[in-house]
Amino acid sequence: MSERFRGRGLALTLMVLGALVMVYPYAYMVGSSAKTRKEFAEDKASLIPSRYQISEQIAHARGEPSALDWPGADWSVLRNYVDAIRYGHIDRYLANSFIYAVVITSLQLFFNTLAAYAFARMRFRGRDFLFGLLLATMMVPPAVLLIPNFIIISKLGLVDTTWGVIIPGFAGAFGIFLLRQSFLNIPAELEHAARIDGCGTWGILTNVILPLSKPALITLGLFTFMGSWNMFEWPLVVLSNQDFYPLTVGLSLFRSETGADWPRVFAASVMGALPLIVLFLVAQRYLVGGISLSGMKG
Repeated sequence: MSERFRGRGLALTLMVLGALVMVYPYAYMVGSSAKTRKEFAEDKASLIPSRYQISEQIAHARGEPSALDWPGADWSVLRNYVDAIRYGHIDRYLANSFIYAVVITSLQLFFNTLAAYAFARMRFRGRDFLFGLLLATMMVPPAVLLIPNFIIISKLGLVDTTWGVIIPGFAGAFGIFLLRQSFLNIPAELEHAARIDGCGTWGILTNVILPLSKPALITLGLFTFMGSWNMFEWPLVVLSNQDFYPLTVGLSLFRSETGADWPRVFAASVMGALPLIVLFLVAQRYLVGGISLSGMKG
């Protein structure tokens, strides 16, 4: 029994250490976003602002008079966020990232669903060969496709446009594979019963297959949204107009003659990470179910 408790204690200790390692960068980002540029330069290692700043923030929250109410005072805990929007145009970059992520996620869910249903339920010549060829594309590094995709987008006249960023991501091999495996786990008898009741192919897909594949669809949507939100290389290649930059590329513009303004960069990073954190907290209960139900059947 003691060995069992020791094993659990060791496992718990390792998990806590792993959690601390993963949480530390986020705590450092949030703490540094509340510092002044001078304070960050003097003390880069601390996780929280100085005692003076914290006491002043408490006094301000209580409505008590403080040095922050003096003319020219510097209340950095919110000033970095305000400056990131006012001078760094982070609100515009956030809006661009949201548009790219929502449109790409919607297109992937639509086209991947159609392709996955064809590979899972329809019989046609060369189906297995085409599916194997599709899986082989997952082995190709994304960086290899930058130049071919740029040439195609250039021929279409979509360089430096919103659609130039979106079109290469309208479908993906991983999404087709994930949904195909989920569709294969749905009993074929349900589809046969729907056909007897007069449902066509589209009716079976929308009324039988998709409702039973909700966890897999939510999982794919979450992964696609996160990947689209965090994309950097492709927008950097295809865009030159800063008005179309996503957040990941816009963060690189936080520079001056003396270097990067790190507190503002951290403040912008916090605003950029919040949507993904909220999305994960809302959809996390579907992740394990969506992946486990999309097994290796077939």
